[in-house]
This record gives sequence, C-alpha cells and structure tokens, in this order.
Amino acid sequence: MLRLFDRPVEEDLLPFSAFLWRQRVPHKITEEGGRQVLWLEHPAQEDEVLTWFAQWQSGLLQLSKVKVSWKGAGGFLSGPLADWMRIPVTLLLIVASLVVAFLTGLGNNYETVAWFSMSEYLVQGDKIRYLPLSAMYEHGDFSWLFSWRVITPIFLHFGVFHLVFNMLWLLDLGHRIELRHKGLFLALLVLFTGAVSNIVQFVSADGFPLFGGMSGVIFGLLGFCWIRERFEPGCYKVPSGIYMFMMAWLLIGFTGILGSLGLGQIANGAHAGGLLSGVAFGYLYNRFFVRSAI
Repeated sequence: MLRLFDRPVEEDLLPFSAFLWRQRVPHKITEEGGRQVLWLEHPAQEDEVLTWFAQWQSGLLQLSKVKVSWKGAGGFLSGPLADWMRIPVTLLLIVASLVVAFLTGLGNNYETVAWFSMSEYLVQGDKIRYLPLSAMYEHGDFSWLFSWRVITPIFLHFGVFHLVFNMLWLLDLGHRIELRHKGLFLALLVLFTGAVSNIVQFVSADGFPLFGGMSGVIFGLLGFCWIRERFEPGCYKVPSGIYMFMMAWLLIGFTGILGSLGLGQIANGAHAGGLLSGVAFGYLYNRFFVRSAI
C-alpha cells in the first residue's frame, strides 16, 4: 500500500475515511508514533485523494453532499468488473494477442504469420524465402524501420505455452504499471520497448522474420519496474523473486538449453533489447519526471 500522509491523532479523519469508502477507494488508517497515517491500496488514486483532502480541509468539499462514485453505485459497474476496467490497455494487449494467436494458428499458419512479421517473406512448401538484412542494406532498403511491422511481432506467439506464459506475465506487470500511471503511459512504454526489442532481434538474426512474442515487452516492463524501484522502493511491489527468476530465465536463454529441451528457439535479442530499453525508459522517467523529493 502507498503511505499517503500523516495527521495528528487529535484530528478526526473518520468523515474523510467514510467519504473515501463511499467513493470505493480502498484504504486504511493506522497510528504510528502519535500520528494517524492514511494508506492507499491503489497508488494511481494518489492525486485524486490528495485533491479531495485539500478541498475538505479548506471547506470547499462538503463530504455529506458528495454523490457516490459510479464505481460504488452497485450493479454491473461495481465490484471486480470495475477493477478490470481500470486496466484497459493491459486487457487490450492480451485480447489482441489472443486474436492474433487465433488468426495465425498459434504460429503454424505461415501465410497469416506474414501479416504480423517484421518483414515479408514467401512460403514455398515447408520453407520460407526472405531477404536477409545484409541484402537490405546493400539495396538501401530501410522501410522496415518505418512500418507497423516494427511493433506487430509482439502479438505473435508460437504455441500454447508461449502464449499463456507471456499473457500471465503481461497481466501481472502491466496491471502494476497501469494502475499507477494510467493506460496512455503503459501504451507508450509498450510501444517503445516493443519496437526496440523487435529491432534488436531482427538485426541480430540478420533479418530472419519468424520470431515474435510479448516477452521482449515483458522484459522491458520488468526493467522499467526494477530501475524505478531503485529510486522509489516498493512503488510497484514487484517481489524480488520475480526479478531473480526473470534474470535467470534471460541468462538460461543464452545458453541454448531451452531449445534443446524442445521449448523452441529463444529470441535472446528481443529479451535483452527489451530489458535494456525498459531500464532506459525508467531511468529517463526518474531523471526528468519524478518529483525531486522522491
């Protein structure tokens, strides 16, 4: 939970607490060293709650006259559904991945996979023909850098395990970031880390187009959370075990063991590119957008 502010124990926060519950803002009040501390469950509500508190303190907000938020009105838009509606970008990314998985037969339909791959290719029997990146350089062809194809490979998945594994991680990390920063921020982060991870993989494989997956983005989200929590500990509450597991997964991927176990070829370039781009995004965010008090 986010520690929002503390007040003297003599101050009656009960009316404000009751108001927050009517607005469906999960919170708690504890006592520490003769002070009352207000904690928020969802950090994304910080600015809204601080504004309400300042208005209440100044007399501009009459708590008894405020209507209940639509989130707490009951019915279809209350309860768990209201919580899901607070992470629309995360859910949209998952739905898009599921749709692409259906269209491509989980990567088995090479004709439809070509709609989303980094570059175009021809299918001839059980083989594909593509133009290597080195040949593109010779022809001065850099069009792949300025196309939707620089992003769309993130929606490609090759097998059920690949899809489920990535979607679970996307839901976990994506919702942590979206609840704190809103959907537009998450969308920009996904676009940046997705583009960088795809480009790194494409270049490192000399233009081989059959790769994809959300894992580059996931490593990007992980890198972003990691560097942010170095500056603001616990801001996303990512367990340290997750960082260790994913770093171990990254290193194991470079050994080639996963491929020999039948788990397919690992897009190590995408993983490394995603991680580094996420760290860079988080560093720049800390450097230019975080309050100096943090």
